[in-house]
This record gives sequence, C-alpha cells and structure tokens, in this order.
Amino acid sequence: MPNVSTIQETRVALVVDDSKMQCRVLQVFLEEEGYRVITANDGAEAVDMYIRHKPDLVLMDINMPVMNGYEATLKIKSLSSDALCPLIFITSDDTEKAFIESVKVGGDGILVRPFSPEVFKAKIQSIQRIINLYGKVKALQQEQQKDAELAEQLMSGVIEARNFALDKIGIVKKPAALFSGDIQLTALCPNGNLNVMLGDFTGHGLRSSIGAIPLAETFRAMTRKGFSLIDIISQINKQLYDLLPTDLFLGAVFVTVSEHDKSAYIFNGGLPDAYILSGAGEIKFKVSSSHPPMGVLPNLLPDTSLTIFPVNGTDRIALISDGIIEARNIEGEMFEFDRFERSLIKGVQENSVSKTVLKDVMEFCQDMPQEDDISLIDIPCSNWNETKNVKDSGELILDEKTVPEEALTESLSAWDWQLKLSGSRLGKINPIPMALNQITEIEGQSEHWQNLFTILTELFVNSLDHGVLGLNSDLKSSAEGFVLYFHERESRLSKLTDGFVDIKLSFHPLPNGGRIKIVVKDSGKGFDVEQYRDQLKTRDTRNQLSGRGIYLLEQLCETLVYKNNGTLVEVTYAW
Repeated sequence: MPNVSTIQETRVALVVDDSKMQCRVLQVFLEEEGYRVITANDGAEAVDMYIRHKPDLVLMDINMPVMNGYEATLKIKSLSSDALCPLIFITSDDTEKAFIESVKVGGDGILVRPFSPEVFKAKIQSIQRIINLYGKVKALQQEQQKDAELAEQLMSGVIEARNFALDKIGIVKKPAALFSGDIQLTALCPNGNLNVMLGDFTGHGLRSSIGAIPLAETFRAMTRKGFSLIDIISQINKQLYDLLPTDLFLGAVFVTVSEHDKSAYIFNGGLPDAYILSGAGEIKFKVSSSHPPMGVLPNLLPDTSLTIFPVNGTDRIALISDGIIEARNIEGEMFEFDRFERSLIKGVQENSVSKTVLKDVMEFCQDMPQEDDISLIDIPCSNWNETKNVKDSGELILDEKTVPEEALTESLSAWDWQLKLSGSRLGKINPIPMALNQITEIEGQSEHWQNLFTILTELFVNSLDHGVLGLNSDLKSSAEGFVLYFHERESRLSKLTDGFVDIKLSFHPLPNGGRIKIVVKDSGKGFDVEQYRDQLKTRDTRNQLSGRGIYLLEQLCETLVYKNNGTLVEVTYAW
C-alpha cells in the first residue's frame, strides 16, 4: 500500500486564470501542499485540460476570454458527476452576486483577492480533508458493493440454483436493484406433482429480500416431505408474520400442477392474476387474488382453500409480479394487462413466453429506469409425474420365499409407528408427512421413500375418501370431474364429525435393505374386493383418471392384502 506522501505527490490541481502571473503564484502555493499543477488561460482550455488530466482539484477565475469561469464550471461539473472534483473560484469580485452565481453553477468555495498565503493554504487544507473523507467513503462503498455482490450470488445459489426443472420452466427475473425482492421457487413433490411459487416482497433491494432464504427452505423441505400445498402456504404465512417487520410482506401465487389428476391447484395472495392458457394461446382461466399477502395476518383466513382447475398436457400457466404490469414508458404510460395478455398469447403461440414478454416490456419502456422488480414464470402442465415403478425399475424385489419367515413377525420389527385420526381431525391433519418424517429420522434419506410416499398416500386417501367419506372414484372420469370430486370431498370433510383412519408402520431390517409393513384400517362400509379385481381385469386403469389406486399399489408393493370386507389393508414394501 502506498504511503501518504506518495498519494499526495500524485494529486493533480488545475489552475485556470487568464493571467499567467496569477497562475504561477497559485502553482507555487499548491506545490508546497504536494500537488502537481497544470494550468489553463481560458474556460475552453480548462474544459479540455480537465478531460485530458482528470485533476483532483480545480481553481477557477471568473472573468476570462473565450469562455468565462461560470460556463467552464458548468461543463466540468457535468463531466465529473461520478467523481468528486472540488472547484474553488479565485476572484477579485467580492459582490453578493459573485457568491450566489458561484454556488449556482456548482462551485464548492470562493476566495476573494487579496488573500495571504496562510489563508489560501488553510482553504486548500480544508478542501483536502473533504477529498480524503470522500476517498474513504468511496473505498468503503466499493467494499460494500463487493460484499453485496457476493451475498447476492450466495442467495441466488441457495434460492434459484436448487429449483427443479429449470430447463422446462421459463423464468424471467429482472431486478430493479442488486437484490431482488421477487422470488421464484419450483420443487418436485414425492408423488410427481410440481409445486411452484412466485413471490414479491414489499419494495426491492436488500431489505425486501431478507425473508427469501428461510422461505425457500420451508417451501422445499415441506414439498419434499409431502405436505399439501395449503399446509405449505399456512406455514410460510406464519413464518413471515413472525420474521418480517410490520411494513414488509409478501404477495405470492402458489401452484401445484398434477399431471395425473390433470388439474392445477392455485392460491393467489396479493399478486396480479395468474393465467391458464391452452396450447393455442387461448386464455382459459384467470385466477385473481383472494387473500391478503403472506405475513400480514398471523394465520390464513378461515375457510382458505385452493382453487382447482382442469388442465391438459398442452396447457400452460403464467405467473407475474406487478413489476411487469406497472412498467412505464417515457410518456409515463404503464404496460398494463392488455399489452401483457397480447404478449403472453403471442409467446404461447411461438413457444417462447418468457423471451417474448421480456422483449415486449423492454421495447415498451426503452431507456426508462426500472422502478420495480420484473418476474414471470411460464409453467408447462405436463411431464412432472416421475413416480418410480419398482417392479419395472430392475431393482431387486424380495418375495416371501427369499426372506426368513421370522423376519416378518411383529416381535422382530426394529420399530413401530402408529397414528389414528378421528372425526374432524381427518380434514385438518395430513398424516403422510408425519410418517415419512418418522422414517427419515430413524433410517435416514433414501430414494425408496418416494415410492413409500406414493403407497402411503394411496392407502390413506383411499381409506378416507372411499371408506370414511363414501366418495365414488367414478366422479374422476374426466379432468372436469376431478374438480367436482374435490369440491364434494371438501364439502364432506367440513361436515365430518365421526369415523376414523388408523395407520400402523412396522420396520423390519434385512441384510441388504429393509421391509416396511403398513396396515391401514378405516371405519367405512368396505367394498367387494374380488368384484373390484374382476372389473380391473376388463379395463386398463394405468392411463385413466380414476380406478388406478389398487393397480398402482400392486405395482409398487411386494404384497397387498385386503381384509374385513376391504376396510383393512395390509401391504409390504421391500428394497
């Protein structure tokens, strides 16, 4: 690091005066203060010398030929907008007008002749203290900028790099500042559904992004464990309410896309409309905000639920932040919804939603400064169902003959877990994440838990829906039927006062793997198991919307046995 004397020797001062004698006198004084001095004899020459040498200090006479000091100062100050270059007027004019004009054009001080060398040097030293302080502030700002850029890279790595299917989902993110207040999250559910969230924190910049990392971790962890979307939304709302100051909150749209159900489940809390479009670009549905932003209330409003929409494989879902709608052009006009919808439809038709919309917004705004963060997520409604089929995967499948009989006995289970839900609790509590959490806490992470999630979900849903609630799966014979089915399901759950579902898990370790036995019993009337099996033989349920439960269980499980007229089911899953 250079010492102070070296820094002082490199300082440059520009002296501007039409009197060469005055230039020489000031040069001597400045050299005694450690400056290297360059001179100019009129304003035009001074501007040229400033451009060529970028001095640290300028001393300017007022009355000069070609260009006076006021004009030259205006030009120099316009050229030094990104740097500190103190400019002191040296003049014999001690009128009030001279003082006022010198300040108006950007002068930082004035010295009226005659003055003593001591007064001159005192003035230079006071200006030099300002220069030194500015240098320290600028160095600190540069260091803070580097730290901020590193922090932004780390946050982007934690939040965005772990998003699912970045090659399939179109995402536009254009922050108004280094830190974006918008957040885009995508994650794959254990059953192959896709969870997506677009959020917009109040304002933009570092302050608006403080909740992004805990929010992202909650969203991913709960998705990975199989929690329902409404449970995830509820937890995020509570988390942000506790974490954020009262003037900071999150407008957000949450979406679950189920390829099997051919349905989209959407919740909009404080963002512009979400769009569902056909492959041809027709706007099928608009989903408006129906709830305050996240973090405003300690709990979600009573009876908050997801809105269900039928979708097919060629449909797309578009989510936007208000930065797109409120983007302004040079005339002060906003981009607004009509322009956005035209751009969106064109983007779907050209299979390039994110690029088309961003291009249209930028062309509309031209060189206008960006006022808010701009975000868009373009979601295809297909190719998310990645549930593994164990028997078709080439993995080792153990059968009863290869496992010692004693390995199946209750007495040799390494651990047992049981939960019984009754009455209204069946509509409020999802036991599947609890069960999976128990398994992972004891046995650690494993790719097999995705299959186990599917098995547990099918067993519990079948017992609750068809056993306790008495719903007929034939309602789900079409995508529209799924919507009707779930509306009826919500209605019956809200009125449920009795009935139960009892779940029990038993884990049996094996030399090169393990086996989990699952027993689920419900209070329903049951069904004719053999008649149902005969019906399955006459139709292919693999690609149908309803009636796939038992077929899927048979594919994933080692054994599947119904008892007590179908009100009790026992399965084993081995790896």
